Amino acid sequence: MSMNEPHLGSRSALRGYDYAVATSADDRLQFFDVLVATEIALWTAVDAAVMAATQVNLGLLSALRQIAVHDDRARVQDVADGSGMTVGAASKIVDRLERAGFVRRLPHPTDRRSSLLEMTAEGRAALKAGMRAARAELGRRTDTLSPDELAETTKNLDALRVAFGGRAD
Repeated sequence: MSMNEPHLGSRSALRGYDYAVATSADDRLQFFDVLVATEIALWTAVDAAVMAATQVNLGLLSALRQIAVHDDRARVQDVADGSGMTVGAASKIVDRLERAGFVRRLPHPTDRRSSLLEMTAEGRAALKAGMRAARAELGRRTDTLSPDELAETTKNLDALRVAFGGRAD
């Protein structure tokens, strides 16, 4: 049997793999491979759609979304926490957003060591266009799932995210 060949039944629509009896270490490796390949394919498609609409990549759009959650004013720490990245990575993304004119840094009113990121009108326009493109592409990519299947898949993926060490929301 080759490494790419499923070794259990053929009831699943995905490569004939029978997920109902997945319990071995190889089954878990198959789970990992499918999860990562799915994430990469979806990220690539949504990133391309967002880039085509805005010239902003999905990573920058994610940071803009985190700033918007904080009423268009956030700290780098807020971007990092909301995006699941390090403060250093968030700081580099914020630097790119600032150079592009999507955010500006303001002095923090109560913490001299920190600054606030304020989204500009250009940042809000990029966020709006980027979200429209992302939603449209996600709709195209998930339109084969019923609303119940999408909700169940989202619930299961979120439970896995928390089980793997992600923050419970």
